[in-house]
Amino acid sequence: MIDTIFTTLIPVAFVVLLGYLAGRKSLRIADRATLTKLILSWLLPPLLLTGILETPRADLLNYKVPLIFFVGLMVPYITVLLVCRYLLPYRLDEATLKASLLTFPDMVFMGLPILHQLFGPSSLYPIVIANLVPTLLIVPLTSVLLELDSPKNARAGTHVFMKSFAKAIREPRVWVPFIGAAVVLLNVHIPAVLINSLHLIGQPTTGLSLFVVGLIVAEEKVRLTAAVSVDSLIKNLVQPAAMVVTVLIFGVSGVLAREAILLAALPSAVITTMFAEEYGTLQSESSTTILATRVLAFATIPVVFLLTRKM
Repeated sequence: MIDTIFTTLIPVAFVVLLGYLAGRKSLRIADRATLTKLILSWLLPPLLLTGILETPRADLLNYKVPLIFFVGLMVPYITVLLVCRYLLPYRLDEATLKASLLTFPDMVFMGLPILHQLFGPSSLYPIVIANLVPTLLIVPLTSVLLELDSPKNARAGTHVFMKSFAKAIREPRVWVPFIGAAVVLLNVHIPAVLINSLHLIGQPTTGLSLFVVGLIVAEEKVRLTAAVSVDSLIKNLVQPAAMVVTVLIFGVSGVLAREAILLAALPSAVITTMFAEEYGTLQSESSTTILATRVLAFATIPVVFLLTRKM
């Protein structure tokens, strides 16, 4: 078990370090943006499609998969938002950023490579479903709440939510998996040559994703504070604990439960820093937490992995 963890995380750390060195020496923000677009628009969709096409039909019909991720991600998001807004001295925009920072795991850049190594191709389906929650709900909701607290609040409300939602569903990484699910549910035969072609273009996703994480770390402005330390511990330990409660409530066990908990234990998603920069809210805290949760993850993910091995 320990050997599995180290053989998974050491290569992950190596590729992140390589990206960090590249970010410090030669590659810049424009290069990171290009690589991110390449991954999200061209490499990730084929990888997700193959994951869905190779998922057993019975798994796609398991209603508990979307349910545990909806509850396990949205309940913590709303809880953090309400606590920060009404029990702690945070403005609405700050509470919204906190909620996104502490409950939105980086499932694409960190989840894909780590879970793929630990659980194999079968882990792609839970990642697809889990990522729909932030893509279709958390990101649009965060956009609306930030607009409500901004000088441009005339644009806020239903219009902003629908605009963000419409933008999200146009992304190939969102609608491509639905096509794959329809193909599987209809028992349509897919030629092996097509599966192999999708595998070929999708394979670089995991390595490049980790490389981009290194580039992100190289560019972050580090200012370690007590708030950042608390945020990092909440994100890497409290959120997976909340997911443990969720899977127990819905009676989910085995590999699916472990995948859900490990996804919740992943570092904060990078998009939070983009929101922070755009709205001028908690910029330093957000960027430092993004970095701190990644560094801390190399200690907390093995702990979470070991604690859930008997589920």
